Amino acid sequence: MIYIIVAVLVVVIVVGVAGYVLLNNGGSNNQTTPTPTPTPGPSVATATSLQFSANVTSQGQTTEYVWYGTNLNSANEKLRVDFVNYAYILDASQHKSWMSTDSGSSWTAGTFTTDWNSWGTQWTDYVTSLAMWSGSGDFSYTNTAGEAVTLFNITVNPTIPDSTFATS
Repeated sequence: MIYIIVAVLVVVIVVGVAGYVLLNNGGSNNQTTPTPTPTPGPSVATATSLQFSANVTSQGQTTEYVWYGTNLNSANEKLRVDFVNYAYILDASQHKSWMSTDSGSSWTAGTFTTDWNSWGTQWTDYVTSLAMWSGSGDFSYTNTAGEAVTLFNITVNPTIPDSTFATS
């Protein structure tokens, strides 16, 4: 009689443990559903437009620049940079540039080659550096001049109004 009670007790315990294991695994045979790999955002390298801000710290002074670029990777590329009370617009298709010393209220024709060598080089440095950007958040690095650069408010392929590049 005692053997029958022990045998029934063992069967109850085994069935209980098996039921517990089965319920906790959901009957999945220990197979888990893989976490999907996130789809990367648009690449800066293949962007047709780009907008971002840059804090550049040189000799303890930080200057904020706001950059806009459209028709990127084409002969019709247009760039604009705003900082302090200054603004520059460069139009590669026309080989023309303009400068404003009053936050864009009035414009003066510039020398395209000189302006492109200065501002176009900075733009290229930022875009080249953004190739290492994760696709979200800010991106910081030290440029070749030893300045600390933080790029933020980065938007790949934004719609930038034509008025951003207008001088009248």
